[in-house]
Amino acid sequence: MIRQATIQDLPAIAKVHSICFPDSYSSQLAVYQNVIGGNLLISFYLEYLNDNPELFLVADDEEKGIVGFCMGYYMDKDDQMQNFMKHNRISVLWKNALLMLTGNKQTWNKILARLKHKPSQSDWTIVNDKYEHILNNQRGDLLSVCVVPEGRGQGYAQGMMEAYLVAMKTHGCRLCLLSVKTDNLRARRYYERNGFELYRTRGEEGLTYMKLL
Repeated sequence: MIRQATIQDLPAIAKVHSICFPDSYSSQLAVYQNVIGGNLLISFYLEYLNDNPELFLVADDEEKGIVGFCMGYYMDKDDQMQNFMKHNRISVLWKNALLMLTGNKQTWNKILARLKHKPSQSDWTIVNDKYEHILNNQRGDLLSVCVVPEGRGQGYAQGMMEAYLVAMKTHGCRLCLLSVKTDNLRARRYYERNGFELYRTRGEEGLTYMKLL
C-alpha cells in the first residue's frame, strides 16, 4: 500500500535509508545513536515531513512493514536543511568530529568537498533550457525514492513516484526535478523510462533530470 508517511514511520524510514544508501554521508548520521544526538536521520526527515507531509510517501507492505519511501520539497520552500542544522547543529558537529576521529571515509569526503566548494560559483551546467521560463514557485524536487531489496520488483517505487508527481501537480507545481549520480545507470534508465529529460550536469559527478507535470 502507498500512503502518506506519519511521524510514527520515521524510525522505519531511517532504517530503509541506511539499507538503501549504506555508503552515503547522510547514513552516518544514524550511527552512535547512544552517544550523541540519537538517530539524526529521524530528525532530518522530520523537517521534511512537518513542512510538506503531502510530499512524503511510504510503501507499507502487509507483511514486511515499511519497505520504501519517496519524498521531496517545493523549490520556493527549501529551508528544511537549514532548519535541521539550526535545531541539531551541536549534535551534528560532535557526531562529525567523532566520525572523523574514527576515520569514517564518508564524513571525511563530505568535509573535504565542502571546503573545496565555492558558494559564489555554480558548478552546474544547463544543457536543456526549454523549461527555464518555469519559476521556482512552480518547481519541486524529488529528493529520494527508494525501496529495500526484499521489496523491489513489486511496483512500490513506481507507485510512490506516480503518487508523488500527482501530489506535486495538485499543489501547483509544473516541473519536477531530481538529481542522480552520473554512474547510477540503473536509476537513470528508470527515470528516463518515466519521462524525465536531462536538464543539467555537474562535471562527471551528477546529473539533474526534469519532467513537465
